[in-house]
Amino acid sequence: MPLNNAALDVGANAMAAVMQYLALHTADPGAGGSNPAASARVASGWTAASGNGDLTTTNKAFTGGASNGPVMYVGFWSALTGGTFYGSQALTGDTQFNSAGEYTITSLTVNGSSP
Repeated sequence: MPLNNAALDVGANAMAAVMQYLALHTADPGAGGSNPAASARVASGWTAASGNGDLTTTNKAFTGGASNGPVMYVGFWSALTGGTFYGSQALTGDTQFNSAGEYTITSLTVNGSSP
């Protein structure tokens, strides 16, 4: 039997406790968090997992990016600067800073039940 939803929630909430910050990346960050955008990291603000191990957050506004520059991935970090890189997720839809160097992730879900 695969892990049940209660176990997936425990794991997701443990990850949320360490993945406290989100960073934008201009290309695949690979295993080490490379290709960071110039924008500052923002607090992740994950909601508690409840039922399927998914982590969600909404309306994360980034500033300081390159005007009309690429935004391809969001990275998961332990600290506002430096820290531990825990992985990334490709972004879909709008993948470009606006002319003022701003970008907003309106909704982000990290799926806990995917293999």
